[in-house]
Amino acid sequence: MNQPSKSEQHPQGSPEAHAFHGQLLRLYGGFERGVAAVLLLGMIVVICLAAWSFLRSTADAVMASDAILDYRAFQTLFDRVLAAVIALELAHSVHQMVTGKHGLAQVKTVIIIGILACVRKLILLEIDTSSGAFLLGLGGMIVALGAIYALVHWIEQRGFNLATHR
Repeated sequence: MNQPSKSEQHPQGSPEAHAFHGQLLRLYGGFERGVAAVLLLGMIVVICLAAWSFLRSTADAVMASDAILDYRAFQTLFDRVLAAVIALELAHSVHQMVTGKHGLAQVKTVIIIGILACVRKLILLEIDTSSGAFLLGLGGMIVALGAIYALVHWIEQRGFNLATHR
């Protein structure tokens, strides 16, 4: 009489293969967290540079001889502050990777980064030199990101957990 093979005895694979798969996943998880930690250190430098750039631009605007802030200086200040905020949000997303907090919170952070990038683009936009198609595309992107954010928020409010639904 034929004996069943190991794969027939264990339809999901052998216990050794399952253990190896688990070890491989743990190893990759550690690798991912290590790379994210290095990225987080780099983000700290980027945040400091963005904050310094904002402070320097603010000091330049205050020290300017004329008391009225022209539109270009205003754009530059908002560009600098939004660059710092985007860097902070990106660092927050990387921090979530380091701590192993995956799921809807990380998705929301990435969506917020996209929204902030769109807002930054709107502030820096020269309306006179922008095409209608570009403006329509930017508007569509903002509406889409807002809709995705609302959907993720709606899902989160209903207690959906990605970890239990994989």
